[in-house]
Amino acid sequence: MARSIAVIDQPTPISREARRLGVVAVLMATVLWSFGGVLGKSTGASGIVLSFWRMWVALAVLLAISAILRRWPSWADVRATASAGVLFGLNICVFFVALQHTSIAVVVIIGALSPVLVLPYARAFMGERVTMLKAVCATVAVTGVVVAVIVAPSGGGGSTTTLAGYLWSVASLLFWVAYMLVTKRVRDRVETVRFLTSVSGVAALTVSLLVVITGSELGQVSGTGWWWVVILAIGPGITGHGLVTWAQPRVDASVTTLLIQAEPVGATLAAWVFLSERVSGLQALAMAVVIAALCVLAYRESREGPILIDEAVS
Repeated sequence: MARSIAVIDQPTPISREARRLGVVAVLMATVLWSFGGVLGKSTGASGIVLSFWRMWVALAVLLAISAILRRWPSWADVRATASAGVLFGLNICVFFVALQHTSIAVVVIIGALSPVLVLPYARAFMGERVTMLKAVCATVAVTGVVVAVIVAPSGGGGSTTTLAGYLWSVASLLFWVAYMLVTKRVRDRVETVRFLTSVSGVAALTVSLLVVITGSELGQVSGTGWWWVVILAIGPGITGHGLVTWAQPRVDASVTTLLIQAEPVGATLAAWVFLSERVSGLQALAMAVVIAALCVLAYRESREGPILIDEAVS
C-alpha cells in the first residue's frame, strides 16, 4: 500500500526503501506490459477501435475505484494532467495501429530506444544524475534489445513489416517519451488514483475523437475478444501504468526508462509462447544480456542513499 510522505518547508527525503519499492513497482509493470501486444493482437480489432474500448473499460474501473476510495479528481487535477492524458491516448492508439503493420518485436525494439531520448533530457532539464553506470547499462540494454530483434528468426507467427509499421512505431516512441517526461513533472502535485483517473478520462476522450475523425466501426470486438480487452485494460493498463505512476516520484525518469527495457524481452517471450513466434539461441543470449544489465541497474539504484524532491505523493 502506498504511504503518504509529509510535505514540509524543506525538500522531503526519499528513503532507500522507497526507492527500492519504486524499482520493484517499475519491474512489475514491465512484466505486465510484456503481454500488451499479445493481448492487443488477440482481440482482432483495429488499433483505434481497440484503444477506444481499452480506454473506456479502464476509465469505468478507475471511476469505481475513485468512488470507493473517495478520491475524485478535481478540476485542478484534470487541468494539470490534460496534456499527459492527450499524449497517453495518442500513444495507446499509435502503438496498436503499429501492430497492424509490423510485428510485436519491431514495435517494442523501436520503443526500447527511449533512453536515448530521455537520458540527455533528464540531465539537462530535470537535474537528474546520468552516472557512468546508467550510461553503460543503457548502452548494453539497448544494444542487447536491438541484437535480439535483428537475429530473431522469421516466420512462425511473424508479421511482414512495412514502411508504415516503422513510422507508426517511431510515432509511438515519441508520444511515450513525451508522456513519461510530462507525467514526471506533474506527479508531485496529483495523487496516484486521481492522476490515473484524470489521465484516463482525457485519453478516452482523445481516442473517441479519433474514432469520430476516422469513422471507425466500433463493433469489431466480439466473443472472446471482449475478455482480451478487459484483461488488457485492467492488467497492462490500470495495474501496469498505476505501478509506474506510483513509482515516478520515487525513481528517476532516466532509471524508469532503462528498467522498462525488459519489456521487449518479455514481449518476445510472450509472443513465442502465445503466438508461436520462434526464438533463436543467439536471440535468447542477447535477451539474457539485457536482463543482466537491468539487474545490475536495479540493484545499484535500490541501494542508493536518500534523495531529495520537493514533494512525494501516495
